[in-house]
Amino acid sequence: MPAADRGLAMVFQSYALYPHMSLRQNLAFGLENTRLPKAEIAARIADEARMLEIEQLLERRPGQLSGGQRQRVARRAILRRPVAFLLDEPLSNLDAELCAPGTECPGVATLHARLAATMIYVTHDQVEAMTLADRIVVLRAGRIEQVGSPLELYNRPANRFVAGFIGAPHMNFLNGNVTAVHDGTADVAVAVGHTLAVPLGEGTVAFGTCLAVGVRPHHVTLGGGERSIPARVQLAEALGSETVVHADIGGQKMLAVITGQHHLAAGDEVRLSFADVPLHFFGEAGLRF
Repeated sequence: MPAADRGLAMVFQSYALYPHMSLRQNLAFGLENTRLPKAEIAARIADEARMLEIEQLLERRPGQLSGGQRQRVARRAILRRPVAFLLDEPLSNLDAELCAPGTECPGVATLHARLAATMIYVTHDQVEAMTLADRIVVLRAGRIEQVGSPLELYNRPANRFVAGFIGAPHMNFLNGNVTAVHDGTADVAVAVGHTLAVPLGEGTVAFGTCLAVGVRPHHVTLGGGERSIPARVQLAEALGSETVVHADIGGQKMLAVITGQHHLAAGDEVRLSFADVPLHFFGEAGLRF
């Protein structure tokens, strides 16, 4: 079957717009080739222009637009109502305010719900993937590292690469080795004089095992207790609703995003607690325990 008849549509990162045509003509071109009635073409263009917020730009040519505006027009494949979309980083050049947290990246999520079409969507932005995807395939150097829903990848990453890639800010890793194994826990030395008791019991790890303890920045809190460790503050960013603490634990960096306002300064000694939060453990090969 010829490619044009397969019900597929491609949205290019590189726009692929005709420079001598107006935006209206660019949007209409593919529909005219399918011999749709003029009234139907006009209705689809009007609907799409409203969704993309480009109604006032329809008589301009691509050279008169910003990169973000051109990329919105490049999604004209939507007008064909295909059964499957191939999208190559379609939001990479959009204006930042259109994809800010708490807002919807223009039309992609609503388009998916409205058309009920399959979308294969390529992106290097893991927040974009988490926001829009039903199912994520994490690729590295052509190899599939993990396949699953956004929360499956977030809560149970298969290896250290996925753990560090999914989630913003990315996961902290404390490298260490097992110095003692108890009935329900193991002691992991992450630096000279710094030992962390973790829930890895006998049969899971052995004395001397090298591993990395992973914890997400939003799960770290200030406080003492059995599962806590001393740290020195390097930088504290006061963001109002939360405080981002950059800390040093025996030469290893730790990032903590702590709810609320905390008056901390570089050089302060604190204790970072991992009590009652998910911890992740990875072996020397990077695979999850």
